[in-house]
Amino acid sequence: MALSDLTEADKKVYEYLKLYDFVETPWSTKKAATALKMKEDEIYESLSNLAEFMRNNIHIHYKDGSIRIGAN
Repeated sequence: MALSDLTEADKKVYEYLKLYDFVETPWSTKKAATALKMKEDEIYESLSNLAEFMRNNIHIHYKDGSIRIGAN
């Protein structure tokens, strides 16, 4: 799947992930929802879609008690 195939919400979340370093800085869904003017559930849905459809570009892992997400 290409970036052009994603929903607008998925694209917003993907660009947000690429813009900030959530590997060194823990991920916060609440902060992402506020920054992107989306609901937290919409953020979770987009993360799920990105993990499925952009699996070669999204890396989600758990470290030091927090979720870490990298995107390229």
